[in-house]
Amino acid sequence: MMPGSLVETTNEIHTVPMGDPMYPGGNSDRGLPQGTVGIIVCRPSAHRPRQFLVQFVGGMEWWMYHNEIKPLVKGEKNV
Repeated sequence: MMPGSLVETTNEIHTVPMGDPMYPGGNSDRGLPQGTVGIIVCRPSAHRPRQFLVQFVGGMEWWMYHNEIKPLVKGEKNV
């Protein structure tokens, strides 16, 4: 996966750990649903091994582990 590649989340990703003081009682509504589409901005480096910087729809950027994203493949015909 290279910068500019379209990807999607493999499952629901929680972006703030449950029980974080930011969300008392573990009520975190911040997350990325399965299938959220984004574009790779930066590949893994020595500083962040196995992590890709992905910009998701809406402008959110998150460092994602390689197993949290997969290439976006559409099986539809363009008409």
